[in-house]
Amino acid sequence: MNILFTLNKSYLYQMTVLLSSLVFTNPDSDFNIYIMSKDLVEDDLQIIYRNIKHNSYHITLIKFDDRMLKGAPISKRYPLEIYYRIFAAKVLPASIDKILYLDPDIVIINKIDELYNLNLGDNLFIGATHVRSFLRKVNQIRLKAKPHVPYINTGVILMNLTLLRRDLNEEDVYRFIKRNKYKLQLPDQDIIFALYGERIKLVDHLKYNLSDRSLTVYNISHKKKLDLAWVKANTAIIHYLGRNKPWKKRYRGILNIFYDQYQKNIE
Repeated sequence: MNILFTLNKSYLYQMTVLLSSLVFTNPDSDFNIYIMSKDLVEDDLQIIYRNIKHNSYHITLIKFDDRMLKGAPISKRYPLEIYYRIFAAKVLPASIDKILYLDPDIVIINKIDELYNLNLGDNLFIGATHVRSFLRKVNQIRLKAKPHVPYINTGVILMNLTLLRRDLNEEDVYRFIKRNKYKLQLPDQDIIFALYGERIKLVDHLKYNLSDRSLTVYNISHKKKLDLAWVKANTAIIHYLGRNKPWKKRYRGILNIFYDQYQKNIE
């Protein structure tokens, strides 16, 4: 499997925890790991290799030229690295036909081969949405997107690199950013939603992009509640999205036990 991370050095530890969980829960798979970064160096990779002593993965570090993103809106919460995944197809080796992008604030608790092997067809992305119909409609109006297209969380996306190389136009992205610079809230998600929403295939967020927030929302609106035993048996990817991180003192939730399981052995 091809796996992509885009991050700066401040998330190196969390990515190491994620990679540890990925290797442990998918013992029958081999991984080509691609890391796009502007400040990580080869010496940083030794931290990963030292903590995860396994021959099932290989890491390639790719330097991204930030000049490609001149004028893109950024903030402390949304650094320039969030745009790297949008242009990943142009930077990754031409021999790769697809790749699974993962945010570093994730842990893997079950096998992901079923997700990775889904048929992309003519879709550019496969991902999950946490947005209900009302908020999707609000986003549609805000960004003048086409009706009924899904607003996905881009923390977990399977990317069709073959078609992205052909169909993603950098100038379309730049024009959209400039035209909507003051409307963008989650810039990378807004861009994919507005420009490529018609070519997204959805998967179940409870299985492939579960957060404490989405678990709470589900349990409030359904009689049959999902507990940790259900999560352990049925969920593959847990995403600690937003500001609610299990490594912070103000974390609120129950899914931190999975993060703690994998981080305890990381230096």
